Amino acid sequence: MPAPRKGKRLGGSPQHQAKILSNLAASLIESEALTTTVTKAKVLRPYVEKLITKA
Repeated sequence: MPAPRKGKRLGGSPQHQAKILSNLAASLIESEALTTTVTKAKVLRPYVEKLITKA
């Protein structure tokens, strides 16, 4: 039995989830605003914060 995942699932495979986060982050950075679900926003926030810290 596989180990349980940490964090929320956005649906689909892990590759699909990575693409969703990448596209949402790109949209957020380009337009500085985003309309999405609460769950996606909660998953997106630490992802974008890490990108901004690296930049």
